[in-house]
Amino acid sequence: MENSRTKENWLTEAVTELEREFAAEGLTMPAKWRISSGFPSKGGLAAKRRTIGQCWPPLASGDGTTEIIISITQDDENKILGVIAHEMIHATGIMDHGPRFRKIALAIGLCGKMTATEESDEFLSRVSVILDRLGKFPHAALDANVGIKKQSTRMIKCACSHPDCGMVYRTSQKWVNESLGQMTCPICTSDVTIG
Repeated sequence: MENSRTKENWLTEAVTELEREFAAEGLTMPAKWRISSGFPSKGGLAAKRRTIGQCWPPLASGDGTTEIIISITQDDENKILGVIAHEMIHATGIMDHGPRFRKIALAIGLCGKMTATEESDEFLSRVSVILDRLGKFPHAALDANVGIKKQSTRMIKCACSHPDCGMVYRTSQKWVNESLGQMTCPICTSDVTIG
């Protein structure tokens, strides 16, 4: 039988360890907090700029608890610790990515764009001992693209270039490609503007 420790146990221990490591830099959790693994409320399935962590303030929780969510699309322990640290900064009461957020993020070794921080070598060095204690994250990343049908046809807008015609219609990219972009209006046979 595999290790019976759950993802939430691992995540909770990670928060405690990170708080201990970075308390001097201002990374301290509120009295009531919880961390879990799931899909963030928005952007969790986005193809670009996917949300991989989220922090909800106590006012959003039915029992007044600060809630942190780590996306189930993540399974790299180093990245997860970086995401947790990012969300822990929000849990201190800083719900934006302004100067106060930036000050703590840089102090603990997060870098890059503050809305999507990355783990610096300094951060990874400091958390390596934490990862030794925590061990492997008991989860395999879920591929959020499996089972989502890709749109196969996007219709392209075509408009007649003749000022008196005004014909507008849509066609598939296949027909635009086959006509080599030289389409004509079906009404007056004038050139068509594509797109």
